[in-house]
Amino acid sequence: MTTTELLATFADPKLIHSLGIGDKLSAGLITTVLGMGITFSALVILLFIITWMTTLLNQAPATVPEVPKEEAVTKPGINTTANDNELVAAITTALAMTLKTSTSNIVIRNINKVDSPTPNWNKAGIIEQMNSRF
Repeated sequence: MTTTELLATFADPKLIHSLGIGDKLSAGLITTVLGMGITFSALVILLFIITWMTTLLNQAPATVPEVPKEEAVTKPGINTTANDNELVAAITTALAMTLKTSTSNIVIRNINKVDSPTPNWNKAGIIEQMNSRF
């Protein structure tokens, strides 16, 4: 029995019972290899298409003349107590709204900044991704 005849017989559920164990095993192996081969070929084609698209889309842009950057101007004498009072007022208001109570019932004695649990490599990756978008 040729491979095409075997696969045609293997495709019909009623005729599978008429095949011997050797024919069933060989048809199963041929089907498996054929499916894996088609999948591998499709993935290789996708790889080449993606590689071609990245080289096509990542061509060097035209050079832009460099503009000198202005230095940031700092304002002398920024009042940090006013900023702290605004921060306390904002936190108090947010807590009062969350707890559904009056702001007079809430007393904030200390504010400590908590560092995020995100590792440094993750932060660096996020910054790199954000900078690469421009």
